[in-house]
Amino acid sequence: MLYKLFQKKVFHIEPGLERIRKACEELGNPQNDFQSILISGTNGKGSTSAYLESLLRYHGFRTGMFTSPHLVEENERWQINRENIPDKILEEYIKGLKPIIQKHNLTYFEASTLLAFKYFSDQKVDIAVLEVGLGGRWDSTNIVEPELSVITNVSLDHTHLLGDSIQKIAFEKVGISRKNKPLIIGSPQEEIREEAVKKGVKEIYQFKKDFNFKIKGQKMDYHFDIYDLKNLNPSLIGKRQFNNLATALTGFIVFAEKEMIPLSFSNIREAVSSTRWQGRMQILSKDPLIILDGAHNEDAIRKTYKEIKELFPEKEIITIYSGMKDKNIEEILKLISKNSKKVFVSKIPVSRSLTEEDLEPTGLNFEYIPDIEKSISKAKSELIENQIILITGSLYLAGEVLKQKI
Repeated sequence: MLYKLFQKKVFHIEPGLERIRKACEELGNPQNDFQSILISGTNGKGSTSAYLESLLRYHGFRTGMFTSPHLVEENERWQINRENIPDKILEEYIKGLKPIIQKHNLTYFEASTLLAFKYFSDQKVDIAVLEVGLGGRWDSTNIVEPELSVITNVSLDHTHLLGDSIQKIAFEKVGISRKNKPLIIGSPQEEIREEAVKKGVKEIYQFKKDFNFKIKGQKMDYHFDIYDLKNLNPSLIGKRQFNNLATALTGFIVFAEKEMIPLSFSNIREAVSSTRWQGRMQILSKDPLIILDGAHNEDAIRKTYKEIKELFPEKEIITIYSGMKDKNIEEILKLISKNSKKVFVSKIPVSRSLTEEDLEPTGLNFEYIPDIEKSISKAKSELIENQIILITGSLYLAGEVLKQKI
């Protein structure tokens, strides 16, 4: 598949939009053949994309959805009406696009984006939900003219590329906004709004200022402008998902109003309760209780522990962790150790995965078992009655675990 074409260059990043622009021009600019929505943010953009796609589809739209990374199979990156692109069709697109990919020296993500644009254009989708890969300003998805843009939140991640402060990273992510199109901000962080105002964005809807929600057990009440939706029942567990849902719902309502699409509250409820998204607070097993969460940085991991303790207050947590070596490993492991009865650290079969050598400077107490399957087996064998297993640290780890079908 496309992954194989790039081999070790999968994680290669080259800022700039010229290459993807020229490649798209050669194809007749397929990204202009459908409406689009851009979604960026440090955490939660995948779940927000899934909720927004579901809301659009349940209101009769033929949807495209482009997300990354994939968890189990590469086909997940390109979906129409939540159906993965079939193997045979993916192979045909790769074969057809290979000369253009090579001519313009596209990175893996740029090639994935090009394929998404061409596939969605050929399949005549009405609208595509496009998840930004990294940052926003220089991300290859940012050559579209979105109907609206969404920024879920900002925290310190990929600082070597995006900047070493919340303000600098907010500037990069606000790069997906357009002056005359709505921007939805799923966080109360002032830095994001400040950067959007500096850019000249005229229409901003921000969590707590313009829309809000109230949690009632596993349900929520949502309020925005004239809309009060009671007892919404999100399909994804964890308090973060209430925020992601509210952000997606605001984006959907703003889009629907501009397009004069009649809202169906029964369709909204059905879309909300049927949205699926693997690897995010996903219960893999109930006996023993095993939770999989692709949290990949300190902020997300901290929220994961908070949610698990709220959902299962009497349980001790055994954590299996693996992640990428470019993260702040020492701080992440300190956080994990503080919240866990025992920690197992494993290795993901990708080039950026942390290794035992990366862990040595931390001086923290954990058991290193490089094989993921063996680390899960060991954790299960040592589990006692009041304990649960959390597997976390990366969506790539989540993908490896899902392949094993625990």
